[in-house]
Amino acid sequence: MVVRRHSDTGGLVAKKMRKVWQTLLALAVFVIIWWLIAASTSSALLPNPQQAVVALFRRLSAPGGLHHVWVTVYRVFLGTLLGALTGTVFGVATRYSKLAEVAVRSVIYPLLQTVPTICWALMFVLWFGLQEATPILSVSVATAPFFIINVWEGMKELDTSLIEMASSYTRRPFKILGKVVMPMLYPYIFAATKSGFMIAWKIIVPAEIFGATAGMGYMLNFAFHNYRIPDVFGWTLAFAGILIFFDYGVFNYIDRKFVRKWKPRELKQS
Repeated sequence: MVVRRHSDTGGLVAKKMRKVWQTLLALAVFVIIWWLIAASTSSALLPNPQQAVVALFRRLSAPGGLHHVWVTVYRVFLGTLLGALTGTVFGVATRYSKLAEVAVRSVIYPLLQTVPTICWALMFVLWFGLQEATPILSVSVATAPFFIINVWEGMKELDTSLIEMASSYTRRPFKILGKVVMPMLYPYIFAATKSGFMIAWKIIVPAEIFGATAGMGYMLNFAFHNYRIPDVFGWTLAFAGILIFFDYGVFNYIDRKFVRKWKPRELKQS
């Protein structure tokens, strides 16, 4: 029994190391191809990887350079949080109110899902100008549909027997919601958080271009208008690096350590 456990652990470590090496190999191939294309074209419009990285570090090390990164991170987190709260409330409300279900299904979700986010960003610029609220609200409007649909679908898949058993101990609906319903929705909320957070980083760029005077998107637009091509590629690499860090680092860790315990046993084994 002990031997099997050690063998399973060794196989898991080997599998993880194999994935790491495959990722590094893919990254190396990408960098080499980029470098070869840049060298063959010799165009000012396509800097090589070294030029892009050097330009990025030059901007980050300049006075106020990191400030733009923290501003964008703050806007993404706060916008995603507002979208999560709004979407979760609407999704949960569909179980307790027929009117809320009709409103979410017929008006709220279609409106948020179908209207392009750039339209919301432009409207927020008209309403709030170049204020902090413009990119934050643009992100929240873009992420809210992910939480609405995931929580909505999660409410349909709830184990009604557990809710009925909890109802026999207490008649307070908010206590049942907090102690029984919400824990069963954790996997759905986590999936919405991961998808919404990834989308938020893509939405923040046009939101900051049109409605901000600071942030990574603003700096990307500033570099573009001043024909600083290496800076454009450098800031693009910064966005990609942040997304990869959160996707493969933070979210995968949270999924392994905390979320999977709320999933059914058959989903864990798969």
